[in-house]
Amino acid sequence: MESSQNEMKLIIPTGCDNAPRKQIVIDFTVALLEQKNEIIKEYAEASVIWYQLKDDRKIENRSSLITTLQDVNKDTINCLEIYHVITHGKSASINGVISLENGTKIDFCDVYVFSNTAKSGKVKEIKSYRL
Repeated sequence: MESSQNEMKLIIPTGCDNAPRKQIVIDFTVALLEQKNEIIKEYAEASVIWYQLKDDRKIENRSSLITTLQDVNKDTINCLEIYHVITHGKSASINGVISLENGTKIDFCDVYVFSNTAKSGKVKEIKSYRL
C-alpha cells in the first residue's frame, strides 16, 4: 500500500476479512490513531472505558476519549502494521507495531469488549498494552 506524505501506511495480514468484527476492530484502531472522530462515535458506546495500562490511566466516556486523543497524539505515525486480529463473541484483540516518524516503534495489543455479540455491538471497553 502506497502512502502520500503525512498519510499513515497500513499493513494488514491477509485473511482479516472473514469475520465482520475484525474489520471493525481494524477501522476503530486506525480511527483512534488518526483521530477520526466520526468513526469513533459510530463504533464506541457513549460510556466507553479505555484503560491505558502503561500509563495507569482510565479514560471514561466517548467525549473524554476524543479529547484525550487530541492532547496525546502529537507524534506523526508513519506506519501501522497489524500482526493479528482475533475475535470471539463479545471480545476482540488486535496487536502489531506502530512506527513513528522519529523512528520510535511501539509494540501494542488492544483488547476490546463489545456491548453484545452482534455486528452492531459497540465498543464498551478497551485495554491497551504498549511497549
